[in-house]
Amino acid sequence: MFQTRCWATAAAAVVTIGWAGVAAGTILNVPRDFATIQACIDAAVSGVDECVVAPGTYHETINFLGKAITVRSSGGRDVTTIDATGIGGSVVTSASGEGPETVLDGFTITGGNAPGIDGGGGMYNFQSSPTVTNCTFSGNTGYGGGLSNLGSDPIVTNCTFTRNTGLYGGGMYNLVSSPTVTDCTFSGNTGKGTYGGGGGMYNGASSPTLTNCTFNANTANYAGGGMFNSYSSPKVTNCRFNGNTADNGGGMFNPNSTPTVTNCTFTGNKADYGGGMYNGINSSSTIANCTFSGNRAVYSGGGIYNDVSSPTVTQCMFSRNTGLFGGGMYNNHSDPTVTNSTFSGNSGTVFGGGLYNAGSMPLVTNCTFGGNTAAYGSGMYNYRSNSTVTGSILFDDRPDAIVNDGTSTGTVRFSDVQGGLPVGAVDGGGNINLDPMFTRPADPGPDGTWDGVDDDYGDLRLQVGSPCIDAGDPGFVGQPGETDLEGHARVLCSRVDMGAYEFGIGDYDCDQMLDLNDFANWSSCMTGPSTADTAVPHAPGCEAFDFDGNGDVDLLDFSAFQRVLNAP
Repeated sequence: MFQTRCWATAAAAVVTIGWAGVAAGTILNVPRDFATIQACIDAAVSGVDECVVAPGTYHETINFLGKAITVRSSGGRDVTTIDATGIGGSVVTSASGEGPETVLDGFTITGGNAPGIDGGGGMYNFQSSPTVTNCTFSGNTGYGGGLSNLGSDPIVTNCTFTRNTGLYGGGMYNLVSSPTVTDCTFSGNTGKGTYGGGGGMYNGASSPTLTNCTFNANTANYAGGGMFNSYSSPKVTNCRFNGNTADNGGGMFNPNSTPTVTNCTFTGNKADYGGGMYNGINSSSTIANCTFSGNRAVYSGGGIYNDVSSPTVTQCMFSRNTGLFGGGMYNNHSDPTVTNSTFSGNSGTVFGGGLYNAGSMPLVTNCTFGGNTAAYGSGMYNYRSNSTVTGSILFDDRPDAIVNDGTSTGTVRFSDVQGGLPVGAVDGGGNINLDPMFTRPADPGPDGTWDGVDDDYGDLRLQVGSPCIDAGDPGFVGQPGETDLEGHARVLCSRVDMGAYEFGIGDYDCDQMLDLNDFANWSSCMTGPSTADTAVPHAPGCEAFDFDGNGDVDLLDFSAFQRVLNAP
């Protein structure tokens, strides 16, 4: 080995030369210099050498042995595979305190089999935080199928987890770990634990950060088809949960957890309870700027099921979700806060097309319900509940807007409720029963039946002359940075509007007309030539010209204003 090592060092090319003339690292080649990847790792000097692997399939398992080295393929994951079929154990192991300088780059990892908690089929990290990039984990089996992290915080970028099977976490298992996962795909993985799950990912007492990731067609026997969070606080941003299935929480399952979910979509997920998401006991999820569309619950909570939990839901859209009870959202002894959101075209076969409340005290503020259906309570159904609805619109829901059972009360304030307030509701003042004049009214479609097949649920924004403009709660005080569903200022004129959308973008003088009178005020509001000038605040009242909702009034907004001004 000494002779081989010396020859490899002498023959290898120097990668780069630092400013002081010192070699930054030596390339060791597999299989030219070393027959196996592990032999290369064994010989490599930590912090100096790099193992570069030629295309091919390598039947082995590897262990980084605590070394700060890069192991990368020269041809990429599509042509370079580490296959542990028939060998057993984890394909890749980092269990000696490895840090971010330990890098695995550009491999397909397959054939791992590590069923114990101290192993992961594809890769096992124990108290280590390596960097894993441009890899595919496929066809691995373990306690965590693709990748297991115990007390570890790896950086995982541009990786694919597909067709892995885990007792907990088919794609990835995290226990007391905080990995950073970016631009990754979890597809077709299975969490088979009888009382566990997490088809795509399982988080136990963990706080992972996920950005721009996709969870597609993952399954779990019990819960969390896409993701299972137990006593965890993940941050999930710009992610997609599509077509995942489980008994509970098709897209995401959150018992005793506080996830923050932002700018995500939940589409076509399915579960008995909580098609899109299930928030379990003692959870306080924060869900903002998300879309729940086409999710299905066999029983309750097509979009979201809340069970003894208190989520905060802001600027979200619930559309075409279905369930026997609570097509859009089901609240069981829960106290959610739902703000600046829309519920359209959701279906509760029996009760609560948009929202079903059982023994709950939801706060619904500045929301719009339209085109929802149910046998009873198409917009909202309250069972032994005390809901508070403020500044909201419930119109074009079939056959009724709000229904209270004989044990429910609830307060309705400054809202537009078709058919008037339901029996048992407390009139908090400022309520109306007038056509809100949606931009495009809801239409049951060519077949004339609200069936979710050809229905057009309309555009729930407000037209000029709507009675809901400047008719919301006169005492409304928005939270710092609060906007309507489109990202515009929540109050553009004298008073907040009813519903999820604020009318008046471009209407500086608040006369509900966009004309040359508004144009005359443009120069006093413009802060800079482009969106790069956000550090310059616009003058008070200029929110009306901030078309893109970025806090700056610039030429991009001017272009949008011209299009509206010149529209027929």
